[in-house]
Amino acid sequence: MEFLAENIKCNGCVNNIKKGLKDIEGVSDINVDIPTGKVEFAYSGNENRKYFAQLLSDLGYPEKGTKNKFSIFGRW
Repeated sequence: MEFLAENIKCNGCVNNIKKGLKDIEGVSDINVDIPTGKVEFAYSGNENRKYFAQLLSDLGYPEKGTKNKFSIFGRW
């Protein structure tokens, strides 16, 4: 899956995204590019794209072009 996300500014952001995704069964090969905001990973489970878009938004990294630019409620 591939997303272009807002608010990815540093390695701390990258680590937050990886931490939020790594424990989901079926997620592997997580890559995050700071300059472009590109988040990509392999997924072999049953959840759909909307699930991951919401997860990223909850972590504070909504998909570019969505109305929710920052979520004050995280998954921490």
